[in-house]
Amino acid sequence: MALQGIAKIIKAKLPEKNSNIHSETHYLADEISTYFNERKKFAMYLGAIKRIGLLEAKQIFSEVKQADCRNKIQLFFWKTKKKNPICPS
Repeated sequence: MALQGIAKIIKAKLPEKNSNIHSETHYLADEISTYFNERKKFAMYLGAIKRIGLLEAKQIFSEVKQADCRNKIQLFFWKTKKKNPICPS
């Protein structure tokens, strides 16, 4: 009987799973949007990841999670901006 109570607690603590995850890129976008509590802006994060690449996005997200700043969302998007060359060739 105690196991049933524990199972209910565990299920209650698990976050809602997104059934629209099709790739690792979608998984990361879902993870980031959930971390920032902006699940409705999934497409915005997906676009940023596609623009910079999956490995770069993982690195930036890791850095942002460890950063000590007030607005981690702004930091994430600041780091994902492509840098324009000073002297175009």
